[in-house]
Amino acid sequence: MIELSGLNVAGLYLCLKDNEAVLDKRMRELTEDIEAYLYDRLSIEEMEEISKLYKAEDQELEAKI
Repeated sequence: MIELSGLNVAGLYLCLKDNEAVLDKRMRELTEDIEAYLYDRLSIEEMEEISKLYKAEDQELEAKI
């Protein structure tokens, strides 16, 4: 089992979302699970800006995830 946290979760989510059109069923479900996890921890505004926050290596985002 691999444990991911912080910006690693955000990065994986962004990678999956960027390639959603080519994902198989399992990977789409994983994307949805990660998205639900992130929405539980982040505000709507943070989710809308997650790409920018990830690229900036935002420490507040890191701590919330």
